[in-house]
Amino acid sequence: MKNNEEGLHVRVKDWLRKLGIDASDLEIYIQSLTHRSFARQINIQSRGNEQLEFLGDSVLSLIITSYLYKKYGDFTEGKMAKVRAALVSRRTLFRIAREIKIDRQILLSENEESCKGRKKISILADSLEALIGAIYIDKGIDFTMNWVLGRYSEKIEENIKTPEITDYKTYLQEVVQADYSKLAKYKLIRSNGPDHNRSFFSVVTVDDKVIGKGKGKSKKDSEQDAAKNTLKTLYKLNL
Repeated sequence: MKNNEEGLHVRVKDWLRKLGIDASDLEIYIQSLTHRSFARQINIQSRGNEQLEFLGDSVLSLIITSYLYKKYGDFTEGKMAKVRAALVSRRTLFRIAREIKIDRQILLSENEESCKGRKKISILADSLEALIGAIYIDKGIDFTMNWVLGRYSEKIEENIKTPEITDYKTYLQEVVQADYSKLAKYKLIRSNGPDHNRSFFSVVTVDDKVIGKGKGKSKKDSEQDAAKNTLKTLYKLNL
């Protein structure tokens, strides 16, 4: 067991150095790479990297928002929200996680390994957020900001020219997640008309508070319309 721990420490320390991070507190980085399934497997009384993931999510949002404000201060609030949502989305986090090869460092349970956990978007994205949280604790905000922006520079330029939104529900969830770390939920409130020409009406809520309404010729269309209307009114996006 001791040899395994020493091997882990050497491996993670070398990996961090390749990323430009000279770790002062190596244990916090190992925690950031520990998936909850692995913690349970070895009976650690811990939720793995979930607390660091929560911290890293907030740190990342602050860094991206600050950067956009300083460099693109002429953008409308809606434009900034649109770009930020794309940058902090799981899709972008997943891309960066693969680029820095975090999938090779994550500690997973045998069961999660057998389920191809190292390829799951959610696990890689969450682990990158946890790593950002660990960097913040170990190195402070200035170092963390420089490190994050170094990984994000190309992505920021790409997303300044983001194409038009087509999946409003996904986009709204990314914005809500960035702002509130909450889940947007949809509820069909009524439908009327004959079967061949029925109309559906839905609302979207956060913490049971209605933030938007929509209608459509199907339940799915009414949810998309509710998300679109929310983006237009709450985030002032020109859709």
